[in-house]
Amino acid sequence: MSESIWPVYSELKVLLPEVIGRWHEAEARIRDWSGAEAEIPMTRPGGWLRTAEKLQLINTFQWHEEDKSRAHGAGDEVLASVKRIIDDSNRRRVQTVDRLDDIIFTQLNAAGVVADGAPLNSESPGSIIDRLTVLALKIYHIEEARAGMAPGPDRDSMDGKLETLTEQSRDLGKCLDVLMNGIRAGRIGLKLYRQVKVYVEPGTGKLKEGLE
Repeated sequence: MSESIWPVYSELKVLLPEVIGRWHEAEARIRDWSGAEAEIPMTRPGGWLRTAEKLQLINTFQWHEEDKSRAHGAGDEVLASVKRIIDDSNRRRVQTVDRLDDIIFTQLNAAGVVADGAPLNSESPGSIIDRLTVLALKIYHIEEARAGMAPGPDRDSMDGKLETLTEQSRDLGKCLDVLMNGIRAGRIGLKLYRQVKVYVEPGTGKLKEGLE
């Protein structure tokens, strides 16, 4: 079976910081999501790893849009614009997580290793990878802040935060490996779900639902 089927942490811990680094090199030229896609093309050939690469780019874009909403002096017009951008980005993120799970499930199912009736994990592989992309962003920005600090209590505090985040990422990566190995061995099942958003329609007050 092709090793590319398996999302393993050893590959992700190289890929995710790489995407964030490329973002920061191009950040001054990025104005919107289409600009991000143009400035930071995907480098992986396809499959789950390319989709994980895109997910990291989406979350990096969204991280920096959220920063704009926290900027001192941001007015209502700016906040409203940023909220719309974040809503669109979050929808893009959810769709990409679903796509990631779809790719993984399809490959594993075709390989004949998805065991019907096996106990399910509470999180899908795509959801775990999504969490890893956020941790990668936190680690990058803590390292960035730490690099500009002189030795002292503040830097020591940053060192502690970095150690915690790195440990958390490493542990979560191991959880992903355990999950994928469990699916391959038939000990853990895998099922596809589609995210459903339920909300109240402003004009009518009626409950409405639809795919996110």
